Amino acid sequence: MGIVGAEGAAAGAPFTGVPPVFDDRTRDACLVVPGIMGSVLEDTTGRPLWGVDLAMLTNPLAGQGLLGALHADERERAADADTARRAPLTRIRATTLLAKPWWLPVFEGLDPYSDVHKALTGVVLAPEAVAPFPYDWRLAVSYNGALLARAARAHLTRWRERVAGTSGWAAAGGARPRLVFVAHSMGGLVVRAALEQDPELAADTRTVITVGTPFLGSAKSVLAVNIANAQAKPTWLQRSIQSVSATLPGLHDLLPGYRCLDRGLDVERLTAGDVARFGGDPDLAARSLTERTRYRRDGFALPGHRAIVGEAQPTVQTLDEQRHVGLAVAAGRHHAFDIGDDLELVRDPATGIPARRNTYGDGTVHTPSARIGTEAVTYVYGQHGTLMRHDEVLRQIRRIALERPQGTHLGGGGTGPGLETPHLGGTLGQPLIITATGLDTPVGVTLSVHSATTGRPGHPLTLRRDLDRTGGALSARFTADAPDLYRVVLDTGRHTPVTQLVLVAPPEA
Repeated sequence: MGIVGAEGAAAGAPFTGVPPVFDDRTRDACLVVPGIMGSVLEDTTGRPLWGVDLAMLTNPLAGQGLLGALHADERERAADADTARRAPLTRIRATTLLAKPWWLPVFEGLDPYSDVHKALTGVVLAPEAVAPFPYDWRLAVSYNGALLARAARAHLTRWRERVAGTSGWAAAGGARPRLVFVAHSMGGLVVRAALEQDPELAADTRTVITVGTPFLGSAKSVLAVNIANAQAKPTWLQRSIQSVSATLPGLHDLLPGYRCLDRGLDVERLTAGDVARFGGDPDLAARSLTERTRYRRDGFALPGHRAIVGEAQPTVQTLDEQRHVGLAVAAGRHHAFDIGDDLELVRDPATGIPARRNTYGDGTVHTPSARIGTEAVTYVYGQHGTLMRHDEVLRQIRRIALERPQGTHLGGGGTGPGLETPHLGGTLGQPLIITATGLDTPVGVTLSVHSATTGRPGHPLTLRRDLDRTGGALSARFTADAPDLYRVVLDTGRHTPVTQLVLVAPPEA
């Protein structure tokens, strides 16, 4: 009996040619959903407002005007899923995914999404199977979720028509294409909103890959709305960032929903009043925190969820409140609190003090927040904003898209290599302290800094123990010779290098 191919089977004739061998590809359609700050924004005239020229973060003459344009107006603050379905907003539009390294105080560096797009195009049947979803990250997660649901359905429909109309692809298997979402940071929350709003789309989704998504929120969002209260430098940039942050629904949707406010003998969840004292908007905070309560109560299982979680990096996990010249200052703390099976705080039996534990994370999202609890998890050593260029993350994304087994846990308890850079950046002429954590010795370890904008190489730095400044951790000093966005690279020779971006601004006039 002859071998029957796809076309031969239809005609009832034996196949007489050479059986085709197909590349290892997925038939599914993929969408790349960036995180906060990860989409280029422009106004109705085409003027770039975000993600194009770093001068907006280093030049007060340019920066104040551009950052001022990013303030959310009344309609944008109120926009929700119904708004997106009825009449999407048009004052500011998202055009593409971030294409160059970027940076923002508190949230720190963010790498572009070109590498993950390239990784996915290498495992699909044709490049058009991969689509980016740029969105106005200033606005509410629910609003952007509705827009994503519409865009994902349109993308899947087009791709299914393309696959059905290509006879050679039909021979590779008859499975109907489905969706694969690859979401970074806040993008995972947008995907969750889209699939919860559209159950049919959820049924057409094979897997959701989240990378550093803060399902429980991030304490850094509070530091962002509080940044001017902390009297950080340069003053014009920090005041501009706080002023904009206080108006953005998207940033408020990152507020931590877990117990994060350390009161000494107790730990409380944030209230809208707390957020207002720290510089945020009480109405936006109330809406976000109410949504967090709903998710805790109802839950929603992402289909085929795979979480990639950064670990071992020094990460702000909780906050305490201090006073400075009459202002409420949120101080970040590198510890969280144990919660028992009864959902109550675990306390020391002798003293009654809540049990504090450093859970580490990716520098922005602490480890428990990046997991829901029902998904498969892969851990990597890496910083939040640079995870989408991380070789191990890209390898996992390719493997998951091809439905291969996942990788293994690389270690736990924060025992791997970590990197800590000044999260507010630096000023030209003043040394930056860069700390390598989780390492016993500098032997075989390389720490280097180079320009992220020009690729101009820098000199390796010398790691030393500094008991006064870093409590005995390995650290080095770096003094930039020009204002620029710099990439810090920590390479142990045993793991994928850990990288972070840090901005060095000119001295304030």
